[in-house]
Amino acid sequence: MLNELGEKLVKCNLNCEGINNNPKEGIIPRGLILEKRNGTNKCIVVGLNPGKCEEKEREYYLTKGIKYESIIGYFFENYLNKRAYFIRTRDLITRLGFDGDILWTDLVKCECLGKNGKIPVQTLRVCINRFLRKEINLFNCSTIFALGNVAFDFCALSFPNHFIVGIPHPTGSYGHFRKLNERISSNLDYFIDKISDRKDNNGNYRAIHLAKI
Repeated sequence: MLNELGEKLVKCNLNCEGINNNPKEGIIPRGLILEKRNGTNKCIVVGLNPGKCEEKEREYYLTKGIKYESIIGYFFENYLNKRAYFIRTRDLITRLGFDGDILWTDLVKCECLGKNGKIPVQTLRVCINRFLRKEINLFNCSTIFALGNVAFDFCALSFPNHFIVGIPHPTGSYGHFRKLNERISSNLDYFIDKISDRKDNNGNYRAIHLAKI
């Protein structure tokens, strides 16, 4: 089912405001990657949207074909164990006890148009409802790690039936992720305890930002 949704994702032709979707140049919607691991405590990791598609990546898609299989192939060859975004995030959530499968995804599946990195709220609304909500329903998991404040806020509001854990963007320029990582390293039991209760006293799933506790 995830593969079927992935094919629809890659073929999306909505061209929403503020994003770049140009298959003729190899610039396409990306994301929705399942990383299989041996542990049992799985989770979902949600970022804002993919970064800029470099020329090498665009050429790969144009050569291999505009299809979900191409997205998966390039990710495992060039991103998973080579980009700090994924390496740092995986290390942190593993130390917090989430050693199982990871579904890597984003609020919005297309890269930003322009240099300001801003995505219109309407584009976020459309993409979340068109794809992310379905992904989360298919990947039977109660915990979502949201990377960055925008991802945390939207996930907390959009998915009240999930435990939302916010962490700073792992490659952000202000060093918030590094500082949190240092705090976790020096007081791991404290943070594990903080995320051990997924629901509040009323039985509702919690939303907690680790950098703010």
